[in-house]
Amino acid sequence: MTDRQSRVLEFIRIYWEMKKRSPTLQEIAVGLEMKSRSNIHRIVHSLEKKGLMRIEPRQFRAITVK
Repeated sequence: MTDRQSRVLEFIRIYWEMKKRSPTLQEIAVGLEMKSRSNIHRIVHSLEKKGLMRIEPRQFRAITVK
């Protein structure tokens, strides 16, 4: 796992613990001071492929960390 992937995964876990809902890609980008949502999208989908999270298609706030 890359450093960015690790940071995104940890951010999602902490966000879930604090707010009891998953963050949007925009919230992840802002929280990690990353400029591009497309980079977050790529990272989140790579984490899903690794089996570390699940993304429900066509749903808002649909990231579930395993």
